[in-house]
Amino acid sequence: MISEKLAGGDCLNVGCVPSKSLLKCARQIRDIRKTQSSDNDTGITVKEVEVDFSQIMKRMRKLRAKIAPVDGHVRGTDIGVDVFQGRGKFVDQNTIEVVSGKEEEEEEPILLKFKKAVIATGGRPSTPDVLKGVPYVTNEQLFNLQTLPPRMVVYGAGVIALEMAQAFAAFGSKVTILARSTLLSNGDVEAREMIKSILEEEDGIAFLEYVEVSEVTTLREGLATQIEGDVESLPLVKLTVKSGKGEDSTTSELECECLLVATGRLPNVQNLNLEKANVQYDEKKGVLINDVAQSTSNPNVYAVGDCVANVPRLTHMSGEMAKVVVQNALFEDTWKVSSLVVPACMYTEPEYATVGKVKFTSPEEVDVYTTTLEHNDRAILDGDTNQGMVKIYCAKGTDTIVGCTIVAPRAGEMINEVSLAMKYGIGLGQVGRNIHCYPTTGEAIMMCGLQFINARWKRLD
Repeated sequence: MISEKLAGGDCLNVGCVPSKSLLKCARQIRDIRKTQSSDNDTGITVKEVEVDFSQIMKRMRKLRAKIAPVDGHVRGTDIGVDVFQGRGKFVDQNTIEVVSGKEEEEEEPILLKFKKAVIATGGRPSTPDVLKGVPYVTNEQLFNLQTLPPRMVVYGAGVIALEMAQAFAAFGSKVTILARSTLLSNGDVEAREMIKSILEEEDGIAFLEYVEVSEVTTLREGLATQIEGDVESLPLVKLTVKSGKGEDSTTSELECECLLVATGRLPNVQNLNLEKANVQYDEKKGVLINDVAQSTSNPNVYAVGDCVANVPRLTHMSGEMAKVVVQNALFEDTWKVSSLVVPACMYTEPEYATVGKVKFTSPEEVDVYTTTLEHNDRAILDGDTNQGMVKIYCAKGTDTIVGCTIVAPRAGEMINEVSLAMKYGIGLGQVGRNIHCYPTTGEAIMMCGLQFINARWKRLD
């Protein structure tokens, strides 16, 4: 293994793990604040909520450190992996050089010959040119904050953007989201509007859509090392933005102490000397692979994860691709990447989960079966009746599931049932005949199946 940065990659250090720690704290804050609402009938009242941002961040770092050893280089060494710290660069089609990156070190270069190699260099945030020279943060710096910013502007409206917007709004920041088009632009329109409504009404998040950022000015640089709890140690920036379409567009100015940029990802394919290894790639998409995860141009090189072109950039996708590569490279199998059914989840409250195709050019393409949580007993008892739905899309005239969208408090757990059905060709009618525990939110999936079954009942005269 050749590793240039911290073991565990983005997921452990600046992605899934720290973000979910913050979201847990945000959920607790939101639950407590619900007891303060005028329609609270639980018999439980909490008069004040005190948010200690510093402690929230300390907890995140403690839990991240607890998880870290599983992904650590020491564990790799313990189980027999040779770990080289540095950057790997191809010398030719079957040789990699390990470069330390430290100028003071003048050691002999380490050259590693290989029969099979795997590129797993991940990705990095993509940032617009208009932000050049401006103090902003991406997910790579966000979790280093020591002080809660009074105002946060989130540039982007995808999963990272919405998760962190809701978290920081719960902590007490005034949050504005700048969407270059709409939020979750590749998702189901009804689900998108439901999520937006909740973030606006319950979290107080402001949205500007179809945004063009024309200018960003630094009003205060901030300190290189933040002083815990000192807002003046944070930077201060002003953005000039145009939002809306056509004649309805408006120009406004926004100031914030934290500008979070979440405008997409780019693959890490630069400075690897891929040309010397005859590995074809696209700078914006990533390494080009065939259906068994091999380089399209060098069959002895494989690639997995965010550095690969045209695959979902998700931690669990990277993990499954790693299994594919081990099976195919070492055991000469032909496990196909195209056989993978990959769910995705955004861990806002409620959660938003999808699998398969969920956006269609015409409503005539598929049959759609929808169940809201309005009459789901578990949702009623939990007080979530206005916060969810399950929508399952089937090939026209059949029960073959082609996709699913879920908006619900446990959507990330629920979507796995649909993923399994899609993976093994279980039709929606069969899902409807699967007994579900009562009361559970997951019964909403069964209800979609029952809709399919009931629609085919014959009329009894």
